[in-house]
Amino acid sequence: MLPTEYKELTKTLLGRAAEMGVPMSGTFELTSRCNLECAMCYIRTRAGDRAMKASELSTAEWLDLARQGVDAGMMFLLLTGGEVFLRPDFFDIYEPLTEMGLLLTLFTNATLITSSGARRLGRRPPGRTEITLYGASEETYAAVTGHQGGYARCIRGIELLLDAGIKPKLKTTLSRINAHEFDTMQEMADRWGLSFSAAWLLTKRRDFCSSSIEDIRFSASEAVDMEFRDVSAVERFKTIAARPEPMKNEDAFYCHAGRSSFVIGPSGDMNICIDLCLPRARPTEVGFLKAWQEVKDFIPTVPQSSNCASCELSDYCARCPAWSYVETGGLSNSVDYLCEVAKERKERIAEVISA
Repeated sequence: MLPTEYKELTKTLLGRAAEMGVPMSGTFELTSRCNLECAMCYIRTRAGDRAMKASELSTAEWLDLARQGVDAGMMFLLLTGGEVFLRPDFFDIYEPLTEMGLLLTLFTNATLITSSGARRLGRRPPGRTEITLYGASEETYAAVTGHQGGYARCIRGIELLLDAGIKPKLKTTLSRINAHEFDTMQEMADRWGLSFSAAWLLTKRRDFCSSSIEDIRFSASEAVDMEFRDVSAVERFKTIAARPEPMKNEDAFYCHAGRSSFVIGPSGDMNICIDLCLPRARPTEVGFLKAWQEVKDFIPTVPQSSNCASCELSDYCARCPAWSYVETGGLSNSVDYLCEVAKERKERIAEVISA
């Protein structure tokens, strides 16, 4: 029997799809260009980057890939960027997708949403819309994004969506720049009656370009301070601490990447996940199914890290091949930053349990 609760049903379907090697969950990264220049971003390129714009798949190519994906078993599709609304053809892509029986999710920073755009989304709403807040004031927003006026545009975009009948999920990416406004962002979400979540484990750029990430992401102690404000996180680590020994994961990848999920980037590369630009299969050249087979074949070629697999902190650690790749350039290397976070988590939960 399948579960009837949506979250559990989705989890079950993706798990069964992974066992069968069916590409049930896709991500289309329509562009890596963005109108903001966030200090912690893992990929963004400038909005006016002509070379990047020229390399992006056309409307027809995206729709063809979607049809092939549906034929191969795709049910869930995330549309993301960069910023998707930088593409003038966004609705030429989006609206036909709504007729393919897909469960669509849309990620946006909301700063480019117009009245007409919100109304069009309202007529054919995504299953889920997620908007990232970068602060609760114009000053902090500008400090994070490198642009003045983004805060006001984001607030306007959110309210336009609400007026159109769309209730987005709000989230934030926390760093040393905006963490002081976390509570205020939560209060903003509460006033709108919207859910709110935060992420604070920040990675380096996936294209290996320099960034200020090491200066603005939290230390291990600071990260765990933030994390342990979440009751569900504390309960999760209590469960981990109660295990007689760490769980052993035989595979390098512990998620559904390359088993039931995939990402297609702006220029058409099909990869494991959005943080890992490998194996770079080309569905526009070889067809969706052959590209998906290349992605699946890539998974067993990545060895599990022997150091990480035998580490007593493994249950507290978020390391995966994508994290290793962006932080060290190798797929199986340990990540010092995550080692520190895992150690801090174990020590902190021991203090909680003994208190």
